[in-house]
Amino acid sequence: MLISRPRIIDVERKPRKCPICGGGIVDIIYGTGDMTEVEFFLKYRREGMMGGDNIPRRPPIWECSCGCKRFRKVNPDGTDAPVKVKLLKNIRKAPAEIINWTTSLVEAAVINKEYDTIHHYKVDIVTELGEKERLSITAVNKHDAREEAIELVANDRLGLEGTRCVSIEAHEV
Repeated sequence: MLISRPRIIDVERKPRKCPICGGGIVDIIYGTGDMTEVEFFLKYRREGMMGGDNIPRRPPIWECSCGCKRFRKVNPDGTDAPVKVKLLKNIRKAPAEIINWTTSLVEAAVINKEYDTIHHYKVDIVTELGEKERLSITAVNKHDAREEAIELVANDRLGLEGTRCVSIEAHEV
């Protein structure tokens, strides 16, 4: 006889890691429709699991990053704890600066053990639609950092509406 474990586990606080697979625990975001985790990450620059549009009566609020288990918050006596579910409409976009991008020239410098050529830059960009972002880029020089910023915007890797940089300023950190 196969013993199955429940998909939703009752917990008093957010676990640090999944007790089954050891993976990280992320918030479940409700009101997302058909949005995927990848689309959410690109647009909002945050980790999260998509909960869809329907909020259950006793909603789980956290999920293992691999999706093997969900977690519902309860009081110490086992009764349901009052919770605020995370709704997509209330999520703010995290700054692009939290992601560190690395250029292909840096990868080549590491392979060739030319570590002294590698520098870290903060790159301020403005798109044709007036969107302003600060990027964190590891590159071999300012030109390389600027080219990476242009490519990131053009290939829609930052979740911006604009596709062309009208202003780029790179500063070595």
